[in-house]
Amino acid sequence: MKDIQSIIEEYRNADFETRQYLFLSHRSLRKEFLEIEQQDAAVQYSAAPVKNRCCIRGCWGQSWMGA
Repeated sequence: MKDIQSIIEEYRNADFETRQYLFLSHRSLRKEFLEIEQQDAAVQYSAAPVKNRCCIRGCWGQSWMGA
C-alpha cells in the first residue's frame, strides 16, 4: 500500500482521468485533492491574459446618452 504523500504527489502529477480515479478511491484525502485543484485553478487563472476588456457601454451596445 502506498503512503499518503506518494498518493498526493501522484494526484498532483496525474491527468484528469487519473485524478478522478484517485479522488473516488481515496475518500480520506479528498480535502487535500480539492486544495490541489484550487491551487492549480488559481495558477491557470492568473497566467491567462485578459483578451477582451469591455465596459458597460461596449458590452450592451448602449450609449451613455439615452434617446
